[in-house]
Amino acid sequence: MKLKLITACVVALTVLSGCGIIEKQVASEESLQQKASFAIGTQPSNISITNVQSGLEKITFDAEANGSQYSCYYTTVIAVKSDAICKKMGAQTDPKPTTEESPGECNALLKAAGRCE
Repeated sequence: MKLKLITACVVALTVLSGCGIIEKQVASEESLQQKASFAIGTQPSNISITNVQSGLEKITFDAEANGSQYSCYYTTVIAVKSDAICKKMGAQTDPKPTTEESPGECNALLKAAGRCE
């Protein structure tokens, strides 16, 4: 009885762990463009997809839209897929707002966190 339960668990885990690898085989460029367009905030036709890679539960890809580069991923388990999460690549800006340079952006919460000068 225990052997059947252990075998069933191993089979289920094996099937679930391969979802990302299987998803890469069926994911079209159009579906990746659609997912990235929602995360980036532009039309799917403005996005080009490159460097698609799959892991056990995650699909990663690079997207280019309107001259900007993005690194994106989404997760998948069985038939459930998450939305894509994309991060803009390139120069980072200082996230610390100041009252002199950007009035109105320094609120009480930012002041309490020490994020305002």
